[in-house]
Parts: sequence; C-alpha cells; structure tokens
Amino acid sequence: MLRIVTHIERTLLVHDCVIVPKFGGFVLQTIPAKYQAESHSFNPSRKEIVFNTTLQHNDGLLSESYMQMYGVDYRKAVLMLEEDVKSLKETLQQHKSLSFGNIGSFSLGEEGQTVFFPADTALFNLTSYGLSSFSFPTLESYLAEKRLLEVGQKHKKDTLYIPVSRKWMRVVAASAAAVALFFLVSTPVKDVNQSAYTASFVPAEIVSYKAPELNLSSSTIADADKKEADAALVASPRQSSVAKEVKTKPAASVEPKVKEVSKPVAVAGPKKMYHIVIASFPSESQANEYIASVQSECKNVSKVVRDGKYRIYADKYDNREQAENYMADLRKNDKFRDAWLFISR
Repeated sequence: MLRIVTHIERTLLVHDCVIVPKFGGFVLQTIPAKYQAESHSFNPSRKEIVFNTTLQHNDGLLSESYMQMYGVDYRKAVLMLEEDVKSLKETLQQHKSLSFGNIGSFSLGEEGQTVFFPADTALFNLTSYGLSSFSFPTLESYLAEKRLLEVGQKHKKDTLYIPVSRKWMRVVAASAAAVALFFLVSTPVKDVNQSAYTASFVPAEIVSYKAPELNLSSSTIADADKKEADAALVASPRQSSVAKEVKTKPAASVEPKVKEVSKPVAVAGPKKMYHIVIASFPSESQANEYIASVQSECKNVSKVVRDGKYRIYADKYDNREQAENYMADLRKNDKFRDAWLFISR
C-alpha cells in the first residue's frame, strides 16, 4: 500500500474533506439514521466516502500530516507529497487498478477516466462507531408468529408414525428387481408372423418373405379350380362393369398449397449518444450549483443520472467524431482538462 494512503486515512478521521493535489478530493457525506417500516429495522447514521476529481488544489492538510509524522518543514513535506502523488498516478496507469486501504479502490474506465469504488466501512464515522443495524418487530407480528408456532405443535402431536423395518424394505426391493428381470429376459418364439413386424409404410419388395411350402395332391388342386370357375359364373354383369369403371377411373390430382412466408421487418435499434462529462456529484443540489457556475462557458451544459450519481456534461452529440473534436477543444481549458466521453443509448 502507498505511503500517501496512510496519511489520507489519518486525516479523514478528523476532517470531512481531504484533497490530494493534482489528483482529487475525498469527501465524507453524512447519511442520517433511517427506519424501515417494512422490515421494522433501524439503521444508525453513517458516513459515505465520495471522490471528486474537480478538487485539485492543495488544502495543506496532507502536507501538515507529513510534517507531523516525519518532523520536516513545510517545503520538504510538499515535495514528499508531490513525489507520492506522482507514484500513485504511475501505479494506477500501469496496473489499471489501485487499492486505497479502508477508503476504497480506483480503476481506469474504458474511456481512460478514473473510477472510484468506496469501501463499506464505519471507520470514519466516529459519532456512531460500534453501532449496528437491528430489527425490533411489533407486538402484533410477534403474537401472529406465536400463534403459528402453537398450530404447528398441535399438528405435530396429531401426526402418526408407522415404523417400517429396513430388512422388510430390502426384501421388497429384491423381489421387484427379480420380477423386472424376468420380464426383460426374452424367450424363443416359434411360428412368428413376419407381416406383424413389418410397418405399413415399408414397401413389400424391401421385406423379404418366404412363403410356406404346401404339399397338395392333384385332386385337391382340381377341386379348387372348379369351385373358382363356378363362383365366376354366378357373378352378375353389372358387378363386373362397375368393377371395371372403378379400375379405369383415374384418381384426382391434388396440388399442394404453398404457404407464403412473410419477410422479417428490420427494426432499428436505439441510437448512441456521446456526452462530454466534465464533473460528477452524488447529489442533485451540488450538480445544479456546478451547472450554474459553468453555464457561461458551456451553453448546452446539463446533467444525466446514472447509478445514483449526477454526471455533468458540457454537450452531447450523436456522432462520435464530433464529440471527440469538441472534447479536445474543451480540454484546452485547465478547468475542463479532465473531461471524458460517456456513451449511452
């Protein structure tokens, strides 16, 4: 951990704002105690750490901390502080992330901007140090919970338990397995009708079938031919003509209908907007105050709310090249040299 982090933590215990020259300022915001009626819980007051990149000047607090800890004069303390700030920036650029102990951590965003993640700690809230959140249910909810417990105990007394022997369960499981095995084992079957195992959609030429051999005498064949001839003579001419018409009549052709498929309609997605961000604040009042101070220099200045933070942008474009050109001109002013590009839809 860097040497400057120790001095920042030490100074935040006494002051609500500590500025690191040419880097940014750490501000402690007090959040009052809160009661949540839904869960009947109480949360004590706490302090949240906020990082503001617009605070760049030397307020002298860190320099005084260096003087007290190392026993040097003010000029030597300022030189030591500048050296630590330079090392801090180099480490952040090299590793893309940096831990700040109990304060939080930093990382570089996609656009090269510095992003701060505060730590969840109550170290800097001396007025409520040691106090934690607690829940205090109402008398009505306590009585309702007690009634539910009494009903549950009554149902538990009415429940009947039937003892089952494990040995008996093993015998039943073994018997079921033996029955299943008996049905799974196949037995040889004679005189199988092969047509019963052939699906109707399979052509008869594919399925090989051998007709059974018949041992018929000549007298039996003659009797069969005679009976077939007598049956043909009995048939009426009308039936034969009807049968002929049925055989010669061609089947009606059916043309398949083709279902039209509708072409998909392309839907245009949301358009990207490029905001040139020049500051960020945790509350709307601070954001409005800052907008009023820079409105003379940035005519189209406004704010956008994202993740609970109010980002102030000097202007916005729907073209990235135009946005980058405007941001380059804006950075020429020392007041807006930390401007960065925020992309939204």
